[in-house]
Formats: sequence, structure tokens, C-alpha cells
Amino acid sequence: MAFTVKALEFISENYMRNDREWFKAHKKDYEQLVLAPFAELLETLAPLMEKTDPKLICNPKCVSRIYRDARYIKDGAIFRDSLWCSVRRKKNSVYELTPEFYFYISLEGFGYGCGYYRTSTAAMEQLRKMALSGDKTFKSAKKAFEAQDRFYLAGEMYKKNRFPDCKPDILDWVNRKSICLCYDSADPQELFDEALFGRVVQDMEKIVPVYKLYAKMEELALVGSDKPHNLK
Repeated sequence: MAFTVKALEFISENYMRNDREWFKAHKKDYEQLVLAPFAELLETLAPLMEKTDPKLICNPKCVSRIYRDARYIKDGAIFRDSLWCSVRRKKNSVYELTPEFYFYISLEGFGYGCGYYRTSTAAMEQLRKMALSGDKTFKSAKKAFEAQDRFYLAGEMYKKNRFPDCKPDILDWVNRKSICLCYDSADPQELFDEALFGRVVQDMEKIVPVYKLYAKMEELALVGSDKPHNLK
């Protein structure tokens, strides 16, 4: 089942009411209107995720909690006004920065992509080395990105160009502090389209080489590190 206007209405009303008892009384609505579409999306994505990386975790547990983290509540809002799912490998700790495939919905729109919420300094340094040396994995990722027209390259840029002598076509990759491929839409009809989940799979498949790049960045960043990892 696709997401519907009722899903956004539920998220909006729950957020505005900010009432645990109201949420408990309407939890079945939450499960049917919000969690069920996420579960179907993840089920649709699962074969591609398995083929891309068998260690990627793709199941309903990947969906974010609707309750906000109590440690960061400063405005009194205990519920989220957006939800998302993150398909990634098992993290060694809550602080580990890992690449992921993601999909989100919010009251302003929805989107999906592949990348990092925040990329580690070590991983970005490996990306620069691969880009500047002409690494095949980087070339494949760059080619895949340029062959599609759905995603844009995102991530905080350095205010000053750190690589004035590098080729212009890789500057947008190497001059970042973090990296992610993103697609965002403010069109609710696109979100409610029954064909959306299939299109998400098709789009994600086009950028699998970019995920492979992230995986190699992480592997190289951990070479010589005493941190446990599961990238092999």
C-alpha cells in the first residue's frame, strides 16, 4: 500500500496534540497508515539491498521511532513531524558513522537517497585520495551519478576551495566535508502514487556504484585502525 494523505494527517495531528495518551489510543492508525507503507517499501527494496550488500539490514525495524529522543527535547515536542527508514549495516556503536540508503516523509514533502547523515573525516579523506588518483571505484560511482537525473550531490562544502589545481569535474566531490546523494520532492501526489516504491527501487539501483564507493571509503579508512569492523 502507498502512503496516503491520511498518513500525513495522522503525523500532523499527533505532532500538534503532543499527547502520549492520544497516541496510544490511535496507535492502530499509526501502524496502518504509517508503518505499513514503510514495511511494504522495505520489502520492495529488500532484493536489491541483498544483491548490493548481504550485510545491509532491510526490515521494518529500520523505521525511525515516532517518539523523539528525550535527551534532545528542548521545545516540549515529544513526537516527530517526520519519519524515515535507514538501510545500513549493523553499527558497532551508536556513534559510528555509516553509509545508508534512506527514505523519509515529512509534512513538507518526502525524499530518498544514499549517503551519510555525517561522513567521518577519515572516510572523506579516502574519497579524496581515490578521486585524485583516478581509482576505478570512484570513476564507476561518478559515472553512475552522472548517468542519472534524479539525485543531486549534497553535503557541506568547504568555504574555501581546498583543491584549486584538481580537475573541475571532481571538485564537487573532493571539496566536501560530508557526502550524500539526495532526491527531495514537495509534491504530495508523487508520494501517494502507487508506483512510487517501484520507482524508488529503480532509482536506488542506478546509484549502487556510489554505495560501493562509500563501502570502499570505510574499508580503507579502517585499515590500520584498532577499531572492530564488519566491512569485509
